Amino acid sequence: MRPVFAYYGFTPVSLDDFACGVPELDDFLRRDAARFVEQGLSAVKLLIDEDCKKAIGFYAISPATVQIKWLSLAQQNHFHVSFPIPAWLIGRLAVDRACQRRHFGEVLLCDAVLNIQKRAHQGAGALIIVDAKDATVKHFYEKYGFTALSTQRNLKLARPVAEVEN
Repeated sequence: MRPVFAYYGFTPVSLDDFACGVPELDDFLRRDAARFVEQGLSAVKLLIDEDCKKAIGFYAISPATVQIKWLSLAQQNHFHVSFPIPAWLIGRLAVDRACQRRHFGEVLLCDAVLNIQKRAHQGAGALIIVDAKDATVKHFYEKYGFTALSTQRNLKLARPVAEVEN
């Protein structure tokens, strides 16, 4: 297996067999990703097995904002502004079932964070946000420095872009 990254639509790859175990993520990749990319709603990046041209996993990122009231008091005091904080959303991240438990989720997340860091330094964005589907996914993100936003369901997490290391 030779994993390589490619942006959606730039490398021929089979998506028909992709199955991460979460139907809405599988459906997004097969049905909606092309439209999201075309309409500028998200950038979608694939991790591909170069040998067989199949998707190992993917993530989607897009610009977002975080309401000040969602932040902890310490975070609010840090930014000290009255408007929403520019942010980046990792809206979807998934690994094919056949490739799970092989650290590809970590590889995808690290690439997403570095991708966002580059974009934020060229434009704006102070936070990276994610929506964890459940406590297991929340724990995964917490291992990488994400913390729960104070007033959001406890499954919406964030970390400052500035904490991202090269």
